[in-house]
Amino acid sequence: MSKRLIAWLVATNILLSLALLTAVLVGHGASLDGGGIIYDPDAPAFELARDALDAQNIPFSSHSDDRPFGSHLQLTLDYSRFTHLIEAVNDTAAGALQSRGEAHVTVVTPPEFDFALKPAGVTMQEIESIAKRLDIQSARLQPVCVGRFSGALPRPALDADHGTFLLYSLVVADVFGDLTDIRREVFKLYRKKGGNGALFQPEGFWPHVTLGYDRRDLFIEDGIYKGSNYCYAPLHVAKK
Repeated sequence: MSKRLIAWLVATNILLSLALLTAVLVGHGASLDGGGIIYDPDAPAFELARDALDAQNIPFSSHSDDRPFGSHLQLTLDYSRFTHLIEAVNDTAAGALQSRGEAHVTVVTPPEFDFALKPAGVTMQEIESIAKRLDIQSARLQPVCVGRFSGALPRPALDADHGTFLLYSLVVADVFGDLTDIRREVFKLYRKKGGNGALFQPEGFWPHVTLGYDRRDLFIEDGIYKGSNYCYAPLHVAKK
């Protein structure tokens, strides 16, 4: 067993142990500080397939399109390893959720590419070359929780943005910095080409896997942040 895999397994066990301890404390009405995760007191516990975040044998998927918001960089995952979790989440929403039928973690978002990187002359081919060089499909991630947003957007920009939204995601942690390292290399290229550093923050990154939504997916531009602050329910990793 490689040192990298051993380190990944150890970190996974530590993170899940902390998450479970937090869930017990919150269930007893405890108030946590120091960055502790706070779950909804009525949330069920969900289960994730043990190898769901192992993408080493999944082919890299390119998403480069000249249309607005048509390009992004992603870590592609095996959707079949998420179907059980998606079905369980959908049951809590009375079957109201839509699913994309695929699973991924976005590493460079369409707005980041369209509004910052592309105007500076950075191409998707260059971004994908960096990702492949740093072996994006071998990135080591740990599951954190199931996140949920239920409510109205804080700053609706269009008439269609009014009303309530429901969204569920799997929040993950880039604890080894594998995906952040890719973003940092993209940032270096961006700055080399004269890009304004204020427009792209490589550490401004909240990795997650979208599980389902009722109307549409929601993003930072909608005022929705998908870090541990977004946690709704604890998550257990299946033993097999």
